[in-house]
Amino acid sequence: MAEEAQELRRTLSQLHEQLRSSANLSEENRRSLQDLANEIRALLDASSPAVVTSGPADPRQTSLAARLADAEREFEATHPTLSGIVGSIIDALGRMGI
Repeated sequence: MAEEAQELRRTLSQLHEQLRSSANLSEENRRSLQDLANEIRALLDASSPAVVTSGPADPRQTSLAARLADAEREFEATHPTLSGIVGSIIDALGRMGI
């Protein structure tokens, strides 16, 4: 589980880099993705690998997953790199049971 958390942190770093370098991304979209990344980091910081389980999902986590899926679809045509990174984040969270 620790490796998955490290991989997720690396993917979040890629997202931050893309957010910094995407000149044609609206400020609203940039803020939304930044907020999602911050929520994920907070989850990672609050959860040790022993605590993360595949039990019933926390409603905030479900909401987070839904918002990530919406972002992935929204950026699919206009920002494919961002969409791919968000998809990788969704996959990593799923593997971790978050």
